[in-house]
Amino acid sequence: MEDIVNIKKGKKQEKSKKINRKKLIIAISIGVILLVIGITMLIYYSSKDARKFLDQYLFRKNITEEKLQTIDLNFDSNIDVFAYNKNICIVAENKIMQYNSSGKKEKEINLEINNPIYSVNNKYIAISEKDGSKLSLISGSEILWTKDVDGKISKINLNNNGFVSIIVTGTTHKSVIITFDVDGNELFKTYRSTTNVVDTSISNDNKNLAFAEINTSGTTIQSSIKVVSIQKAKETPAESIINTFDADSNKMIIDIEYSGNDKIVCMYDNSITILENENNTTLLELSEKGKNINFANINLDKNVYRATEENEGIFNTNTVIEIKNVDNNKVIVYTVEGAVKYIYSNNNIIAVSLGSQIEFINTSGWLIKSYKSNQEVQNVVIGNGLAGIVYQDRVELINL
Repeated sequence: MEDIVNIKKGKKQEKSKKINRKKLIIAISIGVILLVIGITMLIYYSSKDARKFLDQYLFRKNITEEKLQTIDLNFDSNIDVFAYNKNICIVAENKIMQYNSSGKKEKEINLEINNPIYSVNNKYIAISEKDGSKLSLISGSEILWTKDVDGKISKINLNNNGFVSIIVTGTTHKSVIITFDVDGNELFKTYRSTTNVVDTSISNDNKNLAFAEINTSGTTIQSSIKVVSIQKAKETPAESIINTFDADSNKMIIDIEYSGNDKIVCMYDNSITILENENNTTLLELSEKGKNINFANINLDKNVYRATEENEGIFNTNTVIEIKNVDNNKVIVYTVEGAVKYIYSNNNIIAVSLGSQIEFINTSGWLIKSYKSNQEVQNVVIGNGLAGIVYQDRVELINL
């Protein structure tokens, strides 16, 4: 009996050893994998040449047009292409057609628009005919509302909650700003008789409207940014302007964007600044002696950028892209080999065009995809996890 018990104990010990050996092998394997990953990432982060090699052969970030899904642009009318959430939209033949990442048409909206202007976010599209008088707000495949206005709509701004502001010209005033809520209710109008309004932006909490205007009636150009309390504009319009920021003379305002609820990012012809707590702080200079700054924008999510062309010898040109976070002032630098022809940006993606090659990078400064074609790219549109490479006869789709 004792021998039987000892045999059973021996078998249990042997089984236990096998299990422990298996666990040890698994642990060693995981350790080796993690070590290899660690070494790979260390090399990736520390060496530019290694990063290019790994991007191409390991991470498969390089793509060509032959491998992509496409949308054919075989329409007789004018064509406009833009990205909306995870879809590519084609405006043609008085319709907005929405295609998914596989190139399949999912939705179609009838809308009498030939030459559109629009503002887009992940939930809504605010759209009008350029210099038209009819404004529509769309969500998904549904037209939420349509409004007729007096004058010509020259620009549209849309915040994340579906609040819309438009700039209207062609009336007795130089510019009129009209603001609507998500249900299409007109909240208020702002009339400017002596200045031209160039841009508007609504805060993410729907409390304030900021507008940028230029006064050219004097001997110098005067740019100003004014902040309107939406609540006061509805109740006591005469007291609705709660802040005014005047730029230096001959400094021309181009674009403004709310970043959150309180920060207003401003793009001038010579700098990008941020307005916060009545302080105007420079984020990036766009005119520096000895620097060839070709591109800049403020439409990224909590980031701004500028692109500087640098020449190292006669035949060696690089473009340095500086991406600056508006919250913590952290700067990320990404270098593109070659002279950049154009830059497209949206959300947290920057698409750098070298003509027939597009490099997609994120605001952390990492390459996402590198696209190469046999012909010049006409346009690039960027949505949520999807980009469209636009040619005259087709749109090629890239999942980012």
